[in-house]
Amino acid sequence: MTARLRPRLLAFLGAIALVLVPLLAAPAAFADADDFSYASWDSDYQLSRDDQGRAELRVTETLVADFPDFDQNHGIIRGLPTWYEGAPLHLRIVSITDGSGKNLPYDDDETENGERQIRIGDPDTFQHGLTTYRITYTMRDVVHRPSDRAIDEWYWNLLPLNSSQPIARFSAILTFDPAISAAMIGAPSCYDGAAGSTQTCTLAPDASSKQSFTVSKDDIPAGSGVTVAFPMTLGTFAQAPARIPDPATDVAPYPFSALGALLGIGGPVIGIAVLRRQGRRSGRGIVVAQYDVPANLPPVLAAELEGRRSAATSAEIVHLAVHKAIRISDGESKPVLELQDPSFAADPLDAQALTALFPGSQAGATLHLDQPNDALVARLKALDGSAGVAALQRGLRERRRPVLAVVMSAIGVATGLAAVALAVPGMAVGRPAAIASFVVAIVLTVVAVACLIVALPRRAVLTPQGAEAREYLLGVREYIRLAEADRIRMLQSYRGAERRADGNADVVVLYERLLPYAMLFGMEREWGKVLAVQYERDDVVPGWYAGYTGASFAHSLDGMNSSLSPTPTPSTSSSSSSSGSFGGGFSGGGGGGGSSGGW
Repeated sequence: MTARLRPRLLAFLGAIALVLVPLLAAPAAFADADDFSYASWDSDYQLSRDDQGRAELRVTETLVADFPDFDQNHGIIRGLPTWYEGAPLHLRIVSITDGSGKNLPYDDDETENGERQIRIGDPDTFQHGLTTYRITYTMRDVVHRPSDRAIDEWYWNLLPLNSSQPIARFSAILTFDPAISAAMIGAPSCYDGAAGSTQTCTLAPDASSKQSFTVSKDDIPAGSGVTVAFPMTLGTFAQAPARIPDPATDVAPYPFSALGALLGIGGPVIGIAVLRRQGRRSGRGIVVAQYDVPANLPPVLAAELEGRRSAATSAEIVHLAVHKAIRISDGESKPVLELQDPSFAADPLDAQALTALFPGSQAGATLHLDQPNDALVARLKALDGSAGVAALQRGLRERRRPVLAVVMSAIGVATGLAAVALAVPGMAVGRPAAIASFVVAIVLTVVAVACLIVALPRRAVLTPQGAEAREYLLGVREYIRLAEADRIRMLQSYRGAERRADGNADVVVLYERLLPYAMLFGMEREWGKVLAVQYERDDVVPGWYAGYTGASFAHSLDGMNSSLSPTPTPSTSSSSSSSGSFGGGFSGGGGGGGSSGGW
């Protein structure tokens, strides 16, 4: 071989080695941990009764696994059932050892499909060849009462039917206490094969003991098992409490919890409805048309009693204008307000509204509503809270707790808790029906508790004095709805003249002062037409509104509710430099927050 060919040949052989080595190692690399078999599976079952007469089973399984010679298995996983016929089996692992009696490490914290998965072996050590595992465990309530026969029966699978490993040799010894053996009726049964197979197997009495039976079988394929059935006299065993129906824990919680939820929900619904009715209560029960509004009922307060709160701010601004505290003129997109005389804002709420519009300003100051101003928006928003406080302070409203709602919801919670208490004993023994009723009772009781929380706060309702004030406002609305002739007739009546301070009040002034309240009732356009007629009849130009244009006055009033709302600052952040205290803040009004996202 020439010196030139030798390096090429070595490189070629190296490439082949890189391909063949992984392929040769493939059995170990791609080995399935379930790919092994059992050389033998020997079981010892001992069935007895405890001091309560319930079935108790002690099992010792000696399994000899035949692992491959390469590194595939650290040990075995033995799945043991934890429930049988609706009752917990109270599975307890007594010991797990090897063939010499040495304790083996295991982990049984995982439960899957109703089986406790016992993982036996050391994760740092691989097992090869024949390896012995001896598992000892106890179970309870393994005897059931079939629905089609009046007997007690131990009906048990001696092998796992969903196993992936074949078994070369299987044997089992089944031992019974003498009293249990005496209670057996008929011959026991034995079946083998895949799940659902009716093929019988031999179950022989043990020659050394009258209370024992043996069964054995060779070459059991994967997915095949052995099942035995021993019939006994009815009542041989006391059944698990989980299998004994109890209406008190399984059924009674349902109506109790449902009643609790209905009371809990019905309490706030009925109680709040009563308070709402009281909140809209009648004073004297008679609404009489009224052409003036008392000075102590400015629009922001009137909106608390009757009217649209959404229109309260714009109505208050017009109220200040017609009382000559401010003047309104047209701007480019929204009106411009000019401070005239603060002394005309006599009511404290009017003064607060004026301060909100012109904080610390002197007469002649102007405010352009089309200029973004978050601070102004916050100050005007705080007027709603001030009006609510004023209604309470002036005796027009009072805070009352819906006692009926609280009582009904409290009874609902108590009834729900009673349902929970009824279900607890059944749940404690693991009866599925009781567990279901317990869950339902808990959910419906939580609903009742939530309703009780809703019912607890006190709510503002009208006092008798507030109800009379509301009826007065309804009378103002009736007056605004009257035909013009009826309004003039009312003004000229003896009672109408008597109510006017000077006896000959200017009709224009009266109508102007009703305009803010017409805005509250959503009737500003109609009332604007009435005002326009009066201005034309008396040849008067309103001093409070510099944008008066005669025939178009009513149309301009139609959009005044929205045009008199100040413009907030457009920003990607809702942060504001104004204070958030005393009811003037709003969600997102502070700094910080930032943004979030994913990638």
